[in-house]
Amino acid sequence: MSKFVIVLAAMLSVSGAWAGYSVERTEVLSVGKLEGQGQISNPARSPDGKEIYFELLTADGESTEVYTALFENPSVFPPALTEAKPVVPANIKDVFSLGSAEERSITEGPSWGSSTKRGNRIVVAATRREAGRGGQQVNFDLYFSARGKRRYLTEHPDNDSAPAFSPDGEFISFASGRSGEGDIYIYSFFAQESPLQRITFEESGSELYPTWNRDSKQLAFIGHLGGADHLLVIDDVKSILAKTDINERKAAVRSTTRDLTAGWPHSALTPSFSPDGKWIAFFMHPKGLLRTDLYVVKTEGGEPILLKENVLSFSRTGPCWSPRGEGVFVVEESAKLMNPIVFVGLDPTSTHIRLDTHTQLNTDITAWSTESATYLMYAAQGGGEDDKEKRWRKIFISRLNSM
Repeated sequence: MSKFVIVLAAMLSVSGAWAGYSVERTEVLSVGKLEGQGQISNPARSPDGKEIYFELLTADGESTEVYTALFENPSVFPPALTEAKPVVPANIKDVFSLGSAEERSITEGPSWGSSTKRGNRIVVAATRREAGRGGQQVNFDLYFSARGKRRYLTEHPDNDSAPAFSPDGEFISFASGRSGEGDIYIYSFFAQESPLQRITFEESGSELYPTWNRDSKQLAFIGHLGGADHLLVIDDVKSILAKTDINERKAAVRSTTRDLTAGWPHSALTPSFSPDGKWIAFFMHPKGLLRTDLYVVKTEGGEPILLKENVLSFSRTGPCWSPRGEGVFVVEESAKLMNPIVFVGLDPTSTHIRLDTHTQLNTDITAWSTESATYLMYAAQGGGEDDKEKRWRKIFISRLNSM
């Protein structure tokens, strides 16, 4: 089905102009003392471009921890990082926190908030002992960190996970098991009453992977309906949150939630809005087949469009849009080619561009652009002969040329 060209290629974008990408240079991003301590995943740059976060799965496979590190000079390529520090420090002052050296918190699922004059904000899911049961049960709660502010936002014996900041920084959406099923809740920093409100109410299924559009009003997520996982959208979360009566809120959600994959027997996962908010890319598992495909659909609705078969879905994030929104960067599932990064344009007939990054087993791609170049940051193994390069997954940054 797909037509491939190695590295240098051109393709027709949806605007009709010729566009494409080639790799100018790829560099590994050193994490200092954490090198060789485990597998790195999910790196992402902060909104102000001054720092990154990443997750580290320890070498023994027993713990995951989220770290942040500043760029020494964000305008220089290849970049260098300052010493990485855990988001949840070991000496956190919380009697129920697993913050001691002997029993560290597991932290995962980070999300950047909008940058402020005081710096960046981040939220993670972090384990601690549940206070209401005398500290006997360990569960995930949401932990917020900003300059001069560090605190848990939630406290419940059931797990809270997959937090996602709204682009304006006012809300955090997350999935929680506190209702008995997986439902989506919203934490509001400026709520006049309770900061926490439930916004999905499907009794026979669960909802996961909440993600915001750039207007901080639309929320896309995956809902389990009728034996399949559907792509759903709430168009105006703020109006829903304004309804303090839960029955009114429940009725409003059910009357305004749109199913963008209605009638599908397949299972969608991890949606991602395009930069202009007009499209949603998502991964899909075809019913009865052992593969994952890449689809896009217009946010306003319409028939989903298959862009590429046999891709890898990322564990934390959805498909990675190019900064200009003319296509998506994904990882092709290919054992022979060691899972290369591929650029796929929105035109389903266009040529897919396989990027020669000289890395292997790529995953968790993010992208940004400057006036001079486009950059990809991702987790991967190196392609060198050194055993350490092939054993540990690291952070790589590729500088791309637009064509």
